[in-house]
Parts: sequence; C-alpha cells; structure tokens
Amino acid sequence: MNNSNRPVRTTIFFGLICGLVFLASGLFFERTVFWSIFFRLSLFAFLSAYAFMLASWSGKKRISVIFPLLFLFVFNFAQNSNSAFLLLCLGILSWIRSGICFQNAFSKSLGAEIIFSIGGGALVAYFNPFSTVTWALGIWMFFLVQSLYFIIVADTGNNDEHLNEDAFEQARMRAEGILKA
Repeated sequence: MNNSNRPVRTTIFFGLICGLVFLASGLFFERTVFWSIFFRLSLFAFLSAYAFMLASWSGKKRISVIFPLLFLFVFNFAQNSNSAFLLLCLGILSWIRSGICFQNAFSKSLGAEIIFSIGGGALVAYFNPFSTVTWALGIWMFFLVQSLYFIIVADTGNNDEHLNEDAFEQARMRAEGILKA
C-alpha cells in the first residue's frame, strides 16, 4: 500500500487541531496579561509536536530535533518580541525539516524553505491576524501551506517498491508468497 499522502493529510489535520486548540485555550487568555506568554508557548508546543512528527516520518531519531527546539525554548524566555519569535520559529522549522529530517540538495532545500516557510509566514502576516480567532485561522493556513512541501519536495520514504508494476503482477507475487509459506 502506498502511503505517500500520509504526511500531507496528517499535516492538514494537525494544523486544524492546532488551530482549534489555540482557539479554545486562547479565548481564556485573550484579555489577560499572559497573552504574549501563552501565544509563544503554544506556538512552541505546536512546532515541537510537528518536529517530532517530521522526525518520525523521515526515520530519524526523535532526539535529533531536541537541540533546535531547546534553542527556541531558551530564546522564548530570553526576549519579549513576538515578531522575533515568529521569525525564529520559521528558521527552526526550516532547520528541522530540511537540515535534519529531509536532507536534499542545498539549492532544492533552500528554495523549498523560502517558498514554504517564509511564504507561509508572509501569507499569515499579509492577512494580519489580530484576535484569537484570526490567529487560529492563521495557524491552520500556515500548516496548509506546509503540507505542500510533501507534495512538491519531500521523499518520505513510504513509496512502494513495486509502484511501476502492474496491479495483477503485484497480486500474483503476493499469492505466490502466500503459497510458498
């Protein structure tokens, strides 16, 4: 069975879940002094969960994404700028996805990350989210753009070996395997 669309669907649904979680919990923090802390910590949590999913899909050890996430976590408390944090999140996502998990040629990786990470962030910024609801929609839209990475660039390693063979030939080979067992 060919599961090459699994990362695309999972990224879309993960983005939807992140948006809904952000909406549900953000409505509580929206009018408090803790909004900035909540905003950055929730984005860190979403990026961390997504980084572990990327490591799983690429077959890398999950510990390999700990250092970039730890760097982002420390940066979260070292400064108080949401804009700087968002830019660093885009950089960390690019580092994890193209530098650790799905290593391609440098030119291919750089072009893909400019298009998908910077492009996704710019698209969210263009719509100028200003409330919890618009940020939740922006989070989902960002993950929708990120799902395009797996359609255009990534080789997720889930491709069938017998993809070019005829379906009847595949069935015959499976039946022979069963009979030989």
